Amino acid sequence: KTKDLARMQKNKLLETLTRNRESVYGRLYNFKNIQDVHQYQDQVPLTTYEDYAPYIERICDGESSVLTLDRVSMLEPTSGSTSAAKLVVYTDALKKEFQNGLKPWFYSLYTNYPGIRWGKSYWSITPVTHNTKYTSAGIPVGFEEDSQYFGKLEEYLFNWIFAVPSKLVKHCSMEEFYYKTALNLLACENLTLISIWNPTFLLLVLEFMDKNQKVLIQDLYTRDPKRATFLENVLLNKEYASVWPDLVVISCWCHGNARKYVHEIKTLFPKAVVEPKGVLATEGLISFPVNGLAGSALSVYSHFFEFQSLEDNQLYLAHQLEEDKDYAVIITTAGGFYRYQLRDVIKVCGFMGEIPLICFVGKQDRVSDLFGEKLNEVFVKEVLEGLQISGFAMLAPKDNFYVLFTTFPIDAEMVDQGLRTNYHYNYCRKLGQLKPVRIFRLTGDPLQEYLGECVKAGQRLGDIKLSALSLHSHWDTVFKGEYL
Repeated sequence: KTKDLARMQKNKLLETLTRNRESVYGRLYNFKNIQDVHQYQDQVPLTTYEDYAPYIERICDGESSVLTLDRVSMLEPTSGSTSAAKLVVYTDALKKEFQNGLKPWFYSLYTNYPGIRWGKSYWSITPVTHNTKYTSAGIPVGFEEDSQYFGKLEEYLFNWIFAVPSKLVKHCSMEEFYYKTALNLLACENLTLISIWNPTFLLLVLEFMDKNQKVLIQDLYTRDPKRATFLENVLLNKEYASVWPDLVVISCWCHGNARKYVHEIKTLFPKAVVEPKGVLATEGLISFPVNGLAGSALSVYSHFFEFQSLEDNQLYLAHQLEEDKDYAVIITTAGGFYRYQLRDVIKVCGFMGEIPLICFVGKQDRVSDLFGEKLNEVFVKEVLEGLQISGFAMLAPKDNFYVLFTTFPIDAEMVDQGLRTNYHYNYCRKLGQLKPVRIFRLTGDPLQEYLGECVKAGQRLGDIKLSALSLHSHWDTVFKGEYL
């Protein structure tokens, strides 16, 4: 069976290379002479975004056939920890690769949870607070809404079942966005599916309902007095499960730094199934969830994959992965990224036949290095989890020390000792280059403050990922609280 997976992935690679062999990049690396995976690995280097920046500038200026032979339909900004500076090329072929992973997920979702079909759904919608931007050659920059990942048929069908119509929240302020989203969700009696990315987004919508319940109820009275009367006491007692008694599934990120908020979601909606999302990046779709299985299935028909082991630094293909081991993901896509290092770290948590099941662990490239300490997000997350810190917690550099921003009562020395298990950090502490960790006790609403700062920096609200480690040193001017 592993031979079948190996053959599938080889065919996917050769199809992509053949399609783009006459592009500027394809001619540079002689795609037309590549016959197998090993030859591809020998001939084409591993890449990062910086390798593509000059090519993407040429695309922005209107040059064609640069990375692919396909027409560039748009450019999508990627999002870092608080920025959105890189542009990813989107073509119809790349969109099809996304759909090769999304459609099996939809099938699994609606087949395994038939109750979803008889009600309305809320799909992640991001507020568009600016006019569409274009490059000098007229190429649009940025999706207007998340449904543009789907095909025309799916978009048409979804518009019939959306609890919050996407047109309703376009080009409005954040306050208006939250208000219109909350009002329409409250008005929906038969909500059966909530599909979001970060679980904190749903918690923020519920928090908005709680803080603005009087004005929301008043507005709802003009639409549906009976519904408004019912919700008055329900919201007062924060009985959110009673607001949508038919809710079957909440789909959201459940791994990495999102894990700590999933428990709160499950407590608020005990009868609903909280189904983990797959691993998805702006550059490509890595995996999709399958009902009842741990992890999500590697989307082997979407892209060609390579994996770099965190254990021995060697490269492996999809059919060579081993259970319980961590790997960094490398993808080749129809969008013109070849052997692109995503820096997403995944763990193999099982197999579905020959297909690996994976879980997201963290970002390999989020490394803070003031004096050579080389702290990375995966390590920091493990330290914080080992200290059993609950609630919001994020480490960030500041001058010559690190700050833990948290709502959890924790002794700074314990955090420092945990970080000192890292050889490089411990060495910097011994030399006195780094001072001990300090605690910044958060007293405001850290989730709102964090998301607000990310949105201000250009990220889309629905896409923001929480991180155990930030590379920015300004957070003590963003968060409300005090140093201990």
